[in-house]
Amino acid sequence: MNQAVETRQVTHEFRVSAEDEDPRITGYAAVFNTASEDQGGWTEIIDPTAFDNVLASNPDVRALWNHNPDHVLGRTTAGTLQLSCDATGLAYVVTPPATSLAKDLMVSMRRKDVTQSSFAFICKRDQWTDNQDGTVTRRILEFDSLLDVSPVTYPAYPAATSQVHSLPASMPAEIRSRILAEPQSLRSLGDMHDDDDLCECNCSQCASGAHGICSADPQGEFATRSVSERDRMYMRLTLLSLS
Repeated sequence: MNQAVETRQVTHEFRVSAEDEDPRITGYAAVFNTASEDQGGWTEIIDPTAFDNVLASNPDVRALWNHNPDHVLGRTTAGTLQLSCDATGLAYVVTPPATSLAKDLMVSMRRKDVTQSSFAFICKRDQWTDNQDGTVTRRILEFDSLLDVSPVTYPAYPAATSQVHSLPASMPAEIRSRILAEPQSLRSLGDMHDDDDLCECNCSQCASGAHGICSADPQGEFATRSVSERDRMYMRLTLLSLS
C-alpha cells in the first residue's frame, strides 16, 4: 500500500461569493475521467468511485490556505467544509471564518489574484498503463485519505522535474527507470530544485514535498525563498531548457 502524501493542482477555477452575499468558496477538488497535466513523465485519471470509501468514513478534512495548517478556512467535522461527488468530480463548499486572513483572501480571489487550488491525499489503489504511444497513465482507483483542499498562490509545476521522492511508490519499476532516464538538462535542474537546504523533518507539508510551508519553519524564511524566488527561477530555467 502506498502511504506517501501527494499533492495535486486543481485546474478548475473555484467560485467566490459576492461581497454582499454570505462568504462561500465553491469548486472541485478533483475531476473524474479527465487526464491531468504532465506530472513529470505521466498523467493521471481519477476514477469516479475513487472517493467513495473515503467519503463514507466521514473524514476529517480541512480547507487550508497554501496547505498551511495555521491558516484553516474550513473543516468537515465543524460543518464549515462540505464535500460531495457528482458526475464531474469531488465538489467542495467552504464557509470561511470572519478573520482578517479569510477576508483578505476572498478579496484576492474576487480580483483573480488567486485562482487555483491544490489538494493533498494518500492513494490506496492505482493502476499504471504503459501506452503504445510511449505515454504513461496512472488511474487512481481508490483514495486512502483526503487531507486538505487548499487555494494556493503558486501551484506546483510537476512536469518540470522527475525527483525520486515525488514518484509514487506504486509506479512499476520499468516505468520508474524510464522516467528517471531524463535529459541531462532536466536532471541538473531537478538536482538544483532538490538541493541540500530542504529540511528533512517528518511534518505533513514536507512529506508532500511542500517544503516551503514546513511546520519546522514557523518564521516562513524558507517559504519566502522557496515560493517567491526558487520556484519562479526554476520554472523560467526549465522553460528555457525546453525551448
